[in-house]
Amino acid sequence: MVQTLPEPEVVRCYFDDGFTPRLPAMCLRWDAEKQGEIERIWALPQGVQMAGTAPERFGISIQRWGDDSYAVRLLWNFTCLSWACLTRSQLLESDLSALLEAMGTDLWYLLDQRVGLEWQEPDQAA
Repeated sequence: MVQTLPEPEVVRCYFDDGFTPRLPAMCLRWDAEKQGEIERIWALPQGVQMAGTAPERFGISIQRWGDDSYAVRLLWNFTCLSWACLTRSQLLESDLSALLEAMGTDLWYLLDQRVGLEWQEPDQAA
């Protein structure tokens, strides 16, 4: 069973230039007294693992391309990850759900978007 994470403090929001188009991202501060709750081996899609505490720099973009096909861009501290085609189950089985939940975002909501929206620069989003 996945342990519930404490809610982080959002220190600031910005656009990360490590991706094209830029990725909306946040600087997070996690409660130092709850360090044991946020330190682990984090399971990400397709067997990727990150060891350590929850990210202090985090950004995610999920683009739905088909009924069960998602392109995902992820900023985890100083690591930029990109997947061209993930399934809903690959995303739900990862630790991204618990991490997003701690920040008040429901992964199911992100996965239920319309099919085929194109990447847009944040400045150009409608």
